[in-house]
Amino acid sequence: MFVTILFGDSRMEMFNLNCKLIHFIHCLKEKCSLDFKDCVDLLDSSGRVMNLEGKQHSMALASSVLVERQYYVLLQVCRDPDTGGPKYVSLLNNFSQSHPELTELLRKLSNPNNKQDRKTRGGRTRSKNIFTTNKSHR
Repeated sequence: MFVTILFGDSRMEMFNLNCKLIHFIHCLKEKCSLDFKDCVDLLDSSGRVMNLEGKQHSMALASSVLVERQYYVLLQVCRDPDTGGPKYVSLLNNFSQSHPELTELLRKLSNPNNKQDRKTRGGRTRSKNIFTTNKSHR
């Protein structure tokens, strides 16, 4: 049971899901050369954030949160100084150029109370799989 994490300059790393979530997140930060104090999360292929921040000390298996053989984009979670809410930054360089919907999606996730976003949300449909347009990662 494994997942593939996309980050950096088109880098991919495979991670074992048959471990506790606390160890999975620790290994993720270590392999991706992140500071252990950084808050990280993952974005799945449907554009859903996995909300690892609240589970970073969990003893549940990583397989209870993540789906095996899936691709995830590594995100850094920061606090927005204006709203105090989470702000998501993709740690996959140039992904927003090959997948511009990611930039828009992360902006909306980082600012869910924006009135303009609420007006346009109902009329738009989101792509089913944000990783399908660039198959070079697979």
